[in-house]
Amino acid sequence: MTCNPFSKKASPAVRRYTKGIALTMSGYVFTVFGTSFYVHAHHPTGFMLYTLSAFPAFCIFAMLWVVIRYLRDEKDEYLRLLVVRSLLCSIFTILGLGAFMDFLRSYGNLQALPPFTEFVVFWMIFGFAQAFQSMGGSTDE
Repeated sequence: MTCNPFSKKASPAVRRYTKGIALTMSGYVFTVFGTSFYVHAHHPTGFMLYTLSAFPAFCIFAMLWVVIRYLRDEKDEYLRLLVVRSLLCSIFTILGLGAFMDFLRSYGNLQALPPFTEFVVFWMIFGFAQAFQSMGGSTDE
């Protein structure tokens, strides 16, 4: 089995995962830009503001569901292991970064990270971990 989604040997789970991530990531980008434009142009408040803020979050949940579905459907245990390791690297990084920034804000009265930083860093680390592992960078003891 191969993890390359463009290979004819790619598993059905890999192809579904690739399509799902592409769709949900596109939805996320469109909802972030669309809701940001609307909020800055119309300045909604109350329920409307909460509702608009929830749209991009739904896309994030959908992306995570795509990953969960992939882990459920992928038959190759090694490919599942690579994704789980990448998720753990991303979670570790985000929790560590969040704790570090919280302490900096607490002790030094610093500002919070820019919006969407955690989301972007999470998926960047996930991608880097996937690439590193596919280059043979992971070692099993």
